[in-house]
Amino acid sequence: MASASRVGPGWKDVQLRDRFFFASALVLAALMVFLAIRPGIGALPTGPVAGDGTHYDKIVVQGNYLHKVFAGGNAKTELVEGDGGKKLLFVEAAAGVLRDQPELGPHFRLAGDLETQFSSMTIRVTVRMRPADDRGAMQAAVNYSAGRVGESGWQIFDLQPVFTDFSFDYDVPIAIGEQGVDYLGIRPVVPEKSRALLVERVTFERLGRWVESSQP
Repeated sequence: MASASRVGPGWKDVQLRDRFFFASALVLAALMVFLAIRPGIGALPTGPVAGDGTHYDKIVVQGNYLHKVFAGGNAKTELVEGDGGKKLLFVEAAAGVLRDQPELGPHFRLAGDLETQFSSMTIRVTVRMRPADDRGAMQAAVNYSAGRVGESGWQIFDLQPVFTDFSFDYDVPIAIGEQGVDYLGIRPVVPEKSRALLVERVTFERLGRWVESSQP
């Protein structure tokens, strides 16, 4: 009489262990990938303000991108939440702690592509801002610096109780030599103690070329 083939009693257990092992390995691999990318999830933008490689006639910095500000000196900068969840930039400084150079106080750095695109151009800088609710500044100072080739100087604006656009035009000098870094300094005017302001938006607009240049 022929005997039937027979599977050992542990075979099903082996299959279950293999399935469990491979399933666990997949879960572990997915977890490792998640942990690797987790620091970037929800991270706020940092670094210089840059364009998209195509559109440079109008660059707008608002919302979470206001987080790209550099505090500089002993100033305090912080992204805060305004009405309706809108992101605002809070800038505070004490009297006498900030030096005159824009990059030594609260400022935005402009990336190399913006420096190239703004070189030899008249640009209009518009900052939409108001006094902070506590220790609100009565005035704000804004300065566009092209580094060693020149700057706009500090433009002083009388702040209003509500968000208001404040603008000035500046003929950006032609970039000379190695590529540097342009800056936009924004700070409260602080006659005594400390003062603070809120920024809703910063806009750079190219109005046209003020001087002939071989640059595009």
